[in-house]
Amino acid sequence: MFKHVAWPLNGFDSDVVTQSKAGTRYPIRFLRYWFPRLILENMYAEKGRPLAVLEIGVGDGRMAGFLGGEKISDGRYKLPSWIERWDGVDVVVSRDTLERYSYTDYIEADIERPFDLKGRRYDAIVMIHVLEHLFDPDGAMLRLSESLKEGGVIIGGSPTMPYVLAAPHERWLRRSKFRDKLETVTVHRHLSVISPGRIKRFARRSGLSIDLLAGTFFCRWTGIGLENTASWARANLLWGAAVPSLGGEIYFSLQRT
Repeated sequence: MFKHVAWPLNGFDSDVVTQSKAGTRYPIRFLRYWFPRLILENMYAEKGRPLAVLEIGVGDGRMAGFLGGEKISDGRYKLPSWIERWDGVDVVVSRDTLERYSYTDYIEADIERPFDLKGRRYDAIVMIHVLEHLFDPDGAMLRLSESLKEGGVIIGGSPTMPYVLAAPHERWLRRSKFRDKLETVTVHRHLSVISPGRIKRFARRSGLSIDLLAGTFFCRWTGIGLENTASWARANLLWGAAVPSLGGEIYFSLQRT
């Protein structure tokens, strides 16, 4: 799982990076958007047609902005030509964000409960820093995978740690003194721990194949001069590929075959 280390560092010239407070050319924290973009670009090259994508957890739209769509005017951006549609799902969706990045459609929903995707099927479902906020991330991914086209992928990313520490840390996150604050999804607490082993077990149980499973970094100190060099970004990616559970964050692509 080292193939991604040599992938081009596309997206770091997008406005969401250059206008961020990082102030560096390749801020490590933006690798969370780089993984999905490159997976989608490679998928587009293989299929030879624009992709239909569903993003879970829209937030401030940085994932859509990192795609590098052409700037229209007054801070608005088109979707790139290799994206057929980009739909969003979140508990609360900002209309300004949807318009800024030209989302095709949106649904306000809690993904831990049944909701209607209007019968659409997708080439890819992107879930960046969503799973750790769910009580049942495996169940949510399984339900969403039913909306994938044949050959479609779930692309995800979350904080991570070794398997042996994951279960006790998850119990600590859900400890009883916070239970009264966990009844609403608008409280953005971490509730689950996503280890590489957990992703492998989910893929095995759900019949999905693993295309990519890698950690991200060994050092993320935003703003340091090293973040101006591509070699620093690749050194962090190499570490994450070698020891995913110690890579700070885990990113994966699971394919429906």
